[in-house]
Amino acid sequence: MEGGTQMATIKDVAKRAGVSPSTASRAMHDSPLISEETKDKVRQAMREMDYSPNFAAQNLANQTSNTIGVILPAREEAVGDNPFFIQIIQGLASICNAHDQLVSVASGQTTEELIKNIETMIKRGNITRFVFVYSQANDPVLECIKQHSKIHYVVIGSPYTDKETTCYVDNDNFKAGYDATKFLLDKGIAQVVYAHTNLAEKVQNARYKGYLAALAEVGLAESPLCLSTVPAAEMQNAQAFSKIMAKSSGKVGVVACDDILALEIQHLCDICEVERSELALLGFNNSLLAKTARPALTSVEIFPRFLGSEAAALAISTKENDNLKLETDHVVVPHKIVERASTKI
Repeated sequence: MEGGTQMATIKDVAKRAGVSPSTASRAMHDSPLISEETKDKVRQAMREMDYSPNFAAQNLANQTSNTIGVILPAREEAVGDNPFFIQIIQGLASICNAHDQLVSVASGQTTEELIKNIETMIKRGNITRFVFVYSQANDPVLECIKQHSKIHYVVIGSPYTDKETTCYVDNDNFKAGYDATKFLLDKGIAQVVYAHTNLAEKVQNARYKGYLAALAEVGLAESPLCLSTVPAAEMQNAQAFSKIMAKSSGKVGVVACDDILALEIQHLCDICEVERSELALLGFNNSLLAKTARPALTSVEIFPRFLGSEAAALAISTKENDNLKLETDHVVVPHKIVERASTKI
C-alpha cells in the first residue's frame, strides 16, 4: 500500500474499485452474482495494491475463534454419496481460507451424536459461527443451536421456520423448476413428468410447484412420478416408470429432482426395456454424474460451490467483523440450464 507501512485491506481494495467490501469479496471468488466488468475492476485494484487477505490479527484482537463450524446432516453417507454437498464444502473452504478462517466439520451417525459433537465444538473450541449445509423441518440440531444466544448461524436452503430472521443462502427453486419444464415444453414435448422422492422436502416441492406453473400456462396435465432411493424398491420403481411410459404416444420429457434420480431413471429404462432416446431427461445440480451419464445429462446448474461461498461470507460477516460486512442476510444464487445429449431432439 502507499507509504509501504500498512497492508491493504479488503476495504481499501473495494474503495479503489468503487464497490462495497462484500462485492469485492464476491468478485475475488468469481461469484455469479457479480458482473465480469466489476470483477475486472476488483482484480485490477488487487494488483495495484498488492492485496493479500489476512484477518488473523483482527480475530486475536476480538478474542474470537477464527473457526467456522460446518454442520452436516446426520449419517455421513448422505453426504458422501451426493456430489452436491462436496461442492458446497469446497465453496465454504475457499472463502474461509481466503479470510484466515479454519473449517471444523460436525458430523454424526445419529442426531444425538451430532448434537453432542456440536456442543463440544462450542464449549471446548469456542466456536460461535456455524453453517448448516442443509435445511430440514423440525430439526433438533437447529433447535440445539438456537439455545445458545451467542451463536451466529447460516442455513443453506430455505428455512422452514423464522425465515425473515434467519441468515440463509438458497436458489429460487420454484423458478428453476419452472424454467426446466418450459425448456422441455419449448422443444414441443407434450408430456412432461416430474420425478421426485419426497414432495414434503422443501426443495423438491418448490421445483414441483414451478413445474405445475409451467404446465398450467399451456394447459397440460401433470405427470408426477414418485421413486424410492432404497435399493429394495427397484421393482416398485420399475412398475411406476412403466405405467408412465405406457401412457405416452411420443417422446416423454422428464424433470428429475436431482442428477442422482435422473441416473436412476436411465437405469429404469434398461430394466423396462425402454430406449433411453425415448426420453428427454433433465436433472438438477450439474454434477460430475451429469457429465458421465450415457447419454450425457442435461442439468440445471444451481452453483452449489457458490451456495457454500456465500454461506461462508454470511457466517464471517458478523457485527464484530466489519472486514466482510454484507448488505443482506438472505442471498439467492442464480441457476442456468446446461444442455447435453439427453434433451437434444
